[in-house]
Amino acid sequence: MKALCLAPWSNIDIAPRGAIAPCCKFQSDELLNITSSTIEEYTNSELLNNVKQQMLDNEWPEGCVRCKTEEASGIKSKRELDYERWQDAYESYTLDQGFITASIAFGNTCNLKCITCSSSASSRWRKEYRDLYGVDRAPVETIDNLTSDDIYSALPNAIHFDIPGGEPFLSETQKQLDLLQRYVDTNQSKNITLHYTTNAQVWPKQKWWDLWQNFKEIDMQLSIDGVDDRYEYIRYPAKQSVLNTNIQKYLTAQSETNNLRLSVSHTVSAYNIYYLDEFFTWCADHGLPKPYCGRVHNPEHMRPCVYKDTIKERISKHLQSSMHPDVLQWSNYLKNNDSSKYYNKFLTMRDKHDVYRNTNFAKTFPEVEELINGFQ
Repeated sequence: MKALCLAPWSNIDIAPRGAIAPCCKFQSDELLNITSSTIEEYTNSELLNNVKQQMLDNEWPEGCVRCKTEEASGIKSKRELDYERWQDAYESYTLDQGFITASIAFGNTCNLKCITCSSSASSRWRKEYRDLYGVDRAPVETIDNLTSDDIYSALPNAIHFDIPGGEPFLSETQKQLDLLQRYVDTNQSKNITLHYTTNAQVWPKQKWWDLWQNFKEIDMQLSIDGVDDRYEYIRYPAKQSVLNTNIQKYLTAQSETNNLRLSVSHTVSAYNIYYLDEFFTWCADHGLPKPYCGRVHNPEHMRPCVYKDTIKERISKHLQSSMHPDVLQWSNYLKNNDSSKYYNKFLTMRDKHDVYRNTNFAKTFPEVEELINGFQ
C-alpha cells in the first residue's frame, strides 16, 4: 500500500509508562494508555485514524515532527531506516496482516538516570525529577497478564520486536521472557528478529541467551552518549570501565553466536553535539559499528539546537571538519533548526543538576563551556 509512512498500520509502540503510539518518535498529548485501554481501542481511535488519513494524503501529521525535521536536514529518520530494513515486508504488506512489528517497553525500571532522560523512562530519576521539576511519577506496571494476551493476539504475524527500557534486562524481565516464549512454543520465533536497547551496564543472564537461540536475529543496540568523563556525566551514574568490559564481552559473543548483531545508538543533545566526531572515531577504534544518531526532542531545553546562533555557528563549523559524513549532516541540522528560546532554561537546569549530582559541566565539556562564556 502507498502511504507516506506505513507505521500506523504495521507497527505499535508501547512506551515505558504505557502510552500507545504508531512509533517511538510520535509525539502527542492525546495518546491512549495500555494500562487503561486495549489495543483494539487504540486501533479504532480517532487519533490513529486521522494519522492514517494524513499518511495516505502524503501529509506529515503533527506528531511526526521528529522524522520530518531530521529528513529536512539530510539526516536519515526512523521512517527511512525502517523502510530500508523492512523493505520486503513493507512492499508485500496487506492490511489483513495487522501489526507486524512492535516496540514494547516492559516498564521504566532502570539503573541509570541519564541527563537527557526523565522519570517517564527511568525509575531512578523519580526523586531528582520531583525535587527539581516538581513532578512525581511513581513506577507503573505496564504489562500484566491480560495485556500480554492482548499483545500476542494483536501480533499473529509478528516479524520483529523492539524492547527498549528503562533498562530491558531489569524491567519486568519474567514477563518479557514469558511473552517471547509463546512465540518459541508456536515455532514463530525462527522468523522473528529482536532489537534491544541497553545501556550495557547490565550483562544479560544465561536465561536470555538460551531463549535468544530460538530467534532469527538478536540486534543488541548499545546506547552510548559519550566517551570517558562525558559518558559518565550524561549516562549518570554509569561507569566507563563497566561499559568497556561489556563491549568486549558483546564483541566476543557476536563472533561466537550466529544470530547476534551489535549496533550502537547515540542520543544527540546540547551536551554532546560538539563531540560527535570524537564519538564516531571512538566507535571505529573499538570495533563497534557506525552509530545511529537520534536527537533529543524532550526535554526541550536539552535539544542540540538550543544554543544561541553565535554558539551554534561555532559548533557547526567544528563539525564540518569531521571526516565522518554523518557528522557533517548534524552540522546542517544546526544551521536549519533553532530552539534557542530554551537556552536560558538549559543553563539554569544544567547548573541545578550539577549541584544535585555533584557533577561539573565546565570541567567535563570545556570546549562548550568556553563557547558559552565567550558569547554571553
